[in-house]
Amino acid sequence: MPRLFKNMSNIIIILAIIGLIALMIYTEAGRARASALGNTLGQVLAPIQKGFYSAGSFVANIFHDIGTRRNMYKDYEELKARVGELEKDLIRMEELEKENQRLKDLNLFTKGNKETIVTGANVIAKNPGNWFNNITIDKGNKHGVAVNMAVVTDKGLVGRVIETGENWSKVRTIVDAKSAVSGIIQRNRDNGLLKGGNSIESEDGTCRMIYLPEDSNITPGDKVLTSGLGEILPKGIYIGEVERTFKDPEGLYITAIVRPGVDFQRLEEVLVVADQR
Repeated sequence: MPRLFKNMSNIIIILAIIGLIALMIYTEAGRARASALGNTLGQVLAPIQKGFYSAGSFVANIFHDIGTRRNMYKDYEELKARVGELEKDLIRMEELEKENQRLKDLNLFTKGNKETIVTGANVIAKNPGNWFNNITIDKGNKHGVAVNMAVVTDKGLVGRVIETGENWSKVRTIVDAKSAVSGIIQRNRDNGLLKGGNSIESEDGTCRMIYLPEDSNITPGDKVLTSGLGEILPKGIYIGEVERTFKDPEGLYITAIVRPGVDFQRLEEVLVVADQR
């Protein structure tokens, strides 16, 4: 009897072990089946998930690009406006620099001619045409300006005052056909009369120095100054330089073409001077 119980115990233990082994095998098989099912579902859903992810990324990138482009356009417009302001500032600075240089040159001339300077003035109008045949300045009899006073720059003679108002004056320049100025050749002291070369028919911005002696040895490059004859303009004001010469048809006189020292096409500031003789 005891032996029977002993055998039964062994049988129960063996059955228990077999049962555990069977359970383990069943569990592993279930896991394998679950894993296989999961793999199958993963293979089916993976492309869909990838598509949704790609689409979401694409949309997100679009909105990001739109925002970036808007910011870039805003920055571009701000930079463009700033560049425009800087360009305007640069133009203003260049104009101030040029004006400062012109005034500096006039000031140097003034220091060397204190006894004759009446006033400085700005050109505020000119007659139609390419050249300043006649100009209007912003100073008049209120400032001591009078008819026949000379008008100059540091580069030479501009002309003379022909009419004045309280706060303005009209000036006939030496290149106007109606202008007549007594001049002298600095080198050989020959005298002649300078007539403006600009007329209604033609404008060349030169003067013609007429009635020079037939035996004058005047040559291109000679300097021409005011002679002081006629008691209108002061003596010794620079007028210009001889470009060429020729004899008049009758051969009695020599005529010289004189290029003025003043740039009449770019005339902006002038000085009014008086003869102190």
